[in-house]
Amino acid sequence: MRNAERWIEWGKDLLIALLALSAALLLSVLLFGSGSLSGLVPRQEPAASTGGEDAPIAATMPAALVVTNGEGRYGVQYDQTRTDELFARMGPLLGDALASAGPSQDISRTEWQRSLSAPGLYFDFGGAVPLSALGAWLSEAGECALAGSARRVLLCAGEEDQVLLCWQDADTGLLYRCGTALSRSLHLEPIIGDCQDNGAYFAYEDETLAAYLQPYTLITEEERTPPEYSAANPLTQANVPALLSALSFSGQNHTQVSGGEAYLDGGDRLEVESSGAVTYRASQGGKYPAGPGAAGAIEAARALAEKAVGPFCGEATLYLISARQEEDGFEVSFGYRLNGSAVQLYQEGWCASFLIREGCITDFTLRLRSYTANGETAMLLPIDRAAALLPELTEERMELLILHLDGGGDAAMPRWVAET
Repeated sequence: MRNAERWIEWGKDLLIALLALSAALLLSVLLFGSGSLSGLVPRQEPAASTGGEDAPIAATMPAALVVTNGEGRYGVQYDQTRTDELFARMGPLLGDALASAGPSQDISRTEWQRSLSAPGLYFDFGGAVPLSALGAWLSEAGECALAGSARRVLLCAGEEDQVLLCWQDADTGLLYRCGTALSRSLHLEPIIGDCQDNGAYFAYEDETLAAYLQPYTLITEEERTPPEYSAANPLTQANVPALLSALSFSGQNHTQVSGGEAYLDGGDRLEVESSGAVTYRASQGGKYPAGPGAAGAIEAARALAEKAVGPFCGEATLYLISARQEEDGFEVSFGYRLNGSAVQLYQEGWCASFLIREGCITDFTLRLRSYTANGETAMLLPIDRAAALLPELTEERMELLILHLDGGGDAAMPRWVAET
């Protein structure tokens, strides 16, 4: 009798589980539509992390994300965990918009600001990301046809049931807009409806801040006590073999050079300095192949950076600073990011720079650094008081950002930094 009761209880549990699964699937259909598999089950993109071989967009996670709906505006920055959680839900929608983007047209600053106030999603990637590559990573449909790179991208409600894609070109600063195949009622509104207002706003919406700051500087309340990090050169003699393995070099054929060792593979040369700097020069290419276009170039560089830099950088993650097309290929650079705040490493800022020519990585420079939170936080001025310390009003406003400054010492300290 006891066994029979146990089987009955087991059957009840199974039925409850099946009903819960059915309800979850039904909710997914209601929220994301039923036009594709990605609509039924939204893809959960992993958070930016080091060594993520199965995460081709890890280095393009946004630094800031804003949701605007009928309840107000919810913005998050300088908190990579929360930003990545939101992006995992909302990034696929951006991918669908990029994949279905129509012809673009330029818009005025007034139209852009009006769009920022409309229901929608705003992404700040912190660097210049090619739109074609972003579309390839975020959508199963492949690259989008839009040209140029953007740091700031916006999905917003248009007329009637339309969803518009807007962006600011990273090189020219010009503003653009195009239509998409998305529906406001079916795709946009369900995903933005449950975000509550947390008082986020842009500098142009405050008369005082607008006199000092770049108009699209995002203001949130999470900016004042960023964590401090210890910094170090992680490249010791003991872990050089792991670095060589990640870069597909043997430790057998090498010679001493000023500041370190040079390793040879045919005509290819890899120099590893005791300072943590690593440089590579190809003789003919072919060692590190890259796929076609901007997406292929960036992904080859990202994968190599994650393998070589990722295991040594501690609590930092990598993000794409820029990918510029040159006459004979692409120049791609990455930086470190600490909890959503970029690291200003030395004067240039980047930690990894690659040249991709004729379908192969031919040159790169890596600057290895390791970061560990030391348990302390910095007490920074509120952004309005920090803005008041900027120089007199000029024609070109500044953007205030919290950056972690690393000049090669033993700490990466958060500071307000003004950038044009």
